[in-house]
Amino acid sequence: MTVDGPRAPRPDERADLIAHLNRVMREEVDGEATYELDWPHVIDPANLENLRIIKLDGQVVSSTGIYWHDSRIGDVQLRVGGINGVSTDTAYRRRGLASLVLRACIERMAELGCHLSLLSTGVPSWYRQLGWEYAGRRREYHFDRGNWPLLPADAGIRLRSGTAADFDALAAVHDARRLGAVRSPAQMRTVMTRRRARTWVAERGGVPVAYLWGREARGGGAVRLSEYGGPAEAVLPALRALFEQWDDPSIRTSTQTPEERTAGRKPTLHVGLSAPDLPDSVTAALDRLGILYAHAYLDMIRIENPAGLLAAYRSEGIDATDHGDEIEFQRGAERLRLARTQAAKLLLGPERPAAFAAERLPLPFHEWPTDLV
Repeated sequence: MTVDGPRAPRPDERADLIAHLNRVMREEVDGEATYELDWPHVIDPANLENLRIIKLDGQVVSSTGIYWHDSRIGDVQLRVGGINGVSTDTAYRRRGLASLVLRACIERMAELGCHLSLLSTGVPSWYRQLGWEYAGRRREYHFDRGNWPLLPADAGIRLRSGTAADFDALAAVHDARRLGAVRSPAQMRTVMTRRRARTWVAERGGVPVAYLWGREARGGGAVRLSEYGGPAEAVLPALRALFEQWDDPSIRTSTQTPEERTAGRKPTLHVGLSAPDLPDSVTAALDRLGILYAHAYLDMIRIENPAGLLAAYRSEGIDATDHGDEIEFQRGAERLRLARTQAAKLLLGPERPAAFAAERLPLPFHEWPTDLV
């Protein structure tokens, strides 16, 4: 059996890679073969150099990929890697192939200069072996008929569905806040027009001033908003307008048919809103209204370059040395050596694995779910 890889796929191997990803990530769980529609920016021919595959006897049987971007937290400049599509065909599992392609991606992220990387998974313990851990913190709000009427109204705000022509303006709105991925209008259009995604634009006097982005649940009745942009005085009226347009108060919640109940369709609109747990005009306005929120992890995070990360945040006086599975921190005579997984929590929170530099850590960080792959 001839083993080829891990390595970047060639352009002529892209179709075989997509077929492999659809087999493992879609068809194996009774899904449709939509991987290229779901992640067009990851599987884009221009990004092939950041993907890694293993072929056995001429066929792609294991793969994963990186989609990286530059990000800002105010004046802090970071490079973030996103891990996508860790997959191995059923017949070739338990041979260590996924670990090989993932380690190859770690090496590639070092070449790219990534400070950290993120991934989403249903099997977190497996990724902990390679250094990823749940870390960072975001807010999760829930809106329904019980609290959306508290949102301010603004007759000057018009909410409509976004179009491809809006993304120059929306990219400018996003760029102005200096929080999260640095996106060109074309990049923003790509990540925000994926399958089942929807963008709403809030206009004032015909000019886009804010936006909401998310996905509708299958069957309707629920919307997951993963990102917003613009000032609170436009975003909150836009959120209210979404309910006014979509929720029908004449529908009683107690008159669902058995078929509707079985389908899980909600009789009224429910909206989840993801938000940063950092200073932000929208979350400050929601706090003043007393709207409750829950905390959630940003995602599983791996510290790729601890010394570079501290330098990006201008954390003078705190040094970090990478020892592979462990990272050693030093400040003056104080030393601390942690597993790489716990180092993610020390640097980004929310848990405090040690009291080291407690007045300066964790570092402020946010990643919009829109950019997670």
